[in-house]
Amino acid sequence: MRSTRRTALSAIAAALAYSPGLSAAKSKSEPQHIPLDLSTPAGNVTAYLKLRASLDSRDVLMWFTGRLDLIVPGEPIRPIIDVESLILRRTEQLGPMIWNVADWEAALYRPLGENRYLESGESIRNPYTGRDVTPNHYVEGPVRFRFTEREPRIVGSRDILPNTGKPFSYPWRVVKDDLWMTKSSYIRAPNWLTPENFPEESSGKEIIVATHSSLRGTLAEVEDPSVTTVRSDFAYTATSGWLPWMKMGGVLGMVSWAESGKKLLSLDEAPAAQLEALRRIHPQWFGHPEPWSEFTNMFLQYKAQAKARALTT
Repeated sequence: MRSTRRTALSAIAAALAYSPGLSAAKSKSEPQHIPLDLSTPAGNVTAYLKLRASLDSRDVLMWFTGRLDLIVPGEPIRPIIDVESLILRRTEQLGPMIWNVADWEAALYRPLGENRYLESGESIRNPYTGRDVTPNHYVEGPVRFRFTEREPRIVGSRDILPNTGKPFSYPWRVVKDDLWMTKSSYIRAPNWLTPENFPEESSGKEIIVATHSSLRGTLAEVEDPSVTTVRSDFAYTATSGWLPWMKMGGVLGMVSWAESGKKLLSLDEAPAAQLEALRRIHPQWFGHPEPWSEFTNMFLQYKAQAKARALTT
C-alpha cells in the first residue's frame, strides 16, 4: 500500500500510544492531538481498542443493563425479564499492533421492572407459555480476542467469528465532539444443546445470532496519544434463539435483546448492590489471577446442571 501523509500520522499516533505506563488521565499540560486516519487498519484498531478496552495492559469493566423480549410470529411481543451484567475486560499488549483482550462476564436477572435481583432458584412466569420457569444467573468467558491490523479473532476457544482475512475496518461516524462506532455481527454455530437431548430447552441444531452494537467516546480523547483508554458509552441489540431456561423448544420465534451501559475504570464505580449480589451468586468472578480459565457460557452451565440433576434422581 502506498504511504501517504495521513497514514504516516496514524502510524505516529499509534506508536506514541504503545508507550507503556500511560494512564487514562490526561497530563497537566495541554492535551495532544494527532488525527487518526480511520480509513486505515492502524487508525481503526487504535480507536476501537481505546473505546472498547485499552491500548496498554490493564483491566477495565463494562457495565450494562437491559431487557429480553419474546417474539413469536403473529403474537404480541412479550417482555420476559431484565438483566444486568458486568464484564471484566483485560488487555494484554503483546507488541506494536498486537493485543489480547479477554472478557469474563457475570450476569444477573431481575424480575420485570423490579429493583432487585432474582434469588437463586426463584421462578418467574413465561408470558407466552404460562409456565413457571427458573432463570439461571450465568457467567460467560473467558472469550479471548486477538486484535491486530487484520480482522479480530477468538483464540483459546471455539472461534465463531467470520474469517474473511480482511484488514481491520469498522464503520465510524464523527458527530460534533464525539466518535461513534457501530457494527453488526452475524453468527451461526452448532448448538451446545441439541434438540434430540434437550427438546424443551434447545432452540435448534444451531445457535443463530444477529448483534448490533455501538460505542461512543470523546473524539479529542481518542486522538490524544497520551490517553490509552477512553470512557465510553455502549449500546447493544440482538436477536437470538430461545434461552434454555425459557422452555420454548419447538416454538417458532426468537429472543430480542436491548441493553446499554458504559465503561468503568475501577470496581468502585460499579453499583454497590450489584457487587454484593455478584459476590453472593458469582463469587468466582472475583478470583485471582483470573476469574476462571476454561470457557463456559449459559448453555454449557445448563447442560452441566441437567447432568448433575440426572445423577441425583
